[in-house]
Amino acid sequence: MPHLNTTNIPLDFHGLLDFGIKISESCSLLYQLLYKLPAPKWKYEFQTNNSPTRMEFLGKAKIEKLYSNEQKIFSAMSHLDEAEFTRALHLPTYTGYIGSAFEEKDYERGMQDSLIHFMSILFYEGMKSNKLAVDLVLKVQNDLLGRIEFRTSLKPFIQTMQELATECFIALKKIKNMTSLSIVEQCALYIKNCIYRKVTLQSISNYLGYSPSTISHKFKREYNMSIKSYINSQKIEAAKHMLATNALSPSEIANSLHFSNQSYFNYVFKNLVGISPTEYRNQIH
Repeated sequence: MPHLNTTNIPLDFHGLLDFGIKISESCSLLYQLLYKLPAPKWKYEFQTNNSPTRMEFLGKAKIEKLYSNEQKIFSAMSHLDEAEFTRALHLPTYTGYIGSAFEEKDYERGMQDSLIHFMSILFYEGMKSNKLAVDLVLKVQNDLLGRIEFRTSLKPFIQTMQELATECFIALKKIKNMTSLSIVEQCALYIKNCIYRKVTLQSISNYLGYSPSTISHKFKREYNMSIKSYINSQKIEAAKHMLATNALSPSEIANSLHFSNQSYFNYVFKNLVGISPTEYRNQIH
């Protein structure tokens, strides 16, 4: 049965009775359609649930001040002004007020909706004003909003709001810095950020939105080496660090860096370093 709060019926006896009759008629029709039999006579049973107490809102002047403070956050995000963003984020805001009111009533859904609305505007302002790559922004946004939706608790609301907003700001600034780089610089940064994944020319092409041939040609001209050689050199640098700082075996390191097998990892390592991974570990310990 629908919750009565989702209907517009008056909450009195006659309204409840009329509501029950309509539900009964609908259920009878469904029963007959499904089972091809006359519907049984159902008993009515009404259960009263205590509704949340009505929230008392601030006056117009105070609400306008909170709203004005919130606009300062969006303005700072649109310019990616870190100092102003941090300052504005610690001012009392409309979303902070509403979210705290929901928190006081222990209403998690209300807190989630308030925060999702605020973060969506924040992402939009950052993306629109800075002309950021939509696909990159949406990836970050989907991840962050998904975490809000499935988070078990948003308490304390103000602190959670500030932390997620700061995370959003950092992510968008990183995207801006990356998209302002040349194709070759973006390619090199992508490889470094994905060193523990399987990186191929095709995956780089898909991510940057340029053809494999364009990326390959520009990269070789700039770095005087192929993308595959650069990927291997970065993975070996990571392997050297892992050999020096943890107890993973060479085969485990090869696997974590997505080499096709340990033999190929040993071959690439020795070709670039001059000795095998085992000899390198023994030499530095």
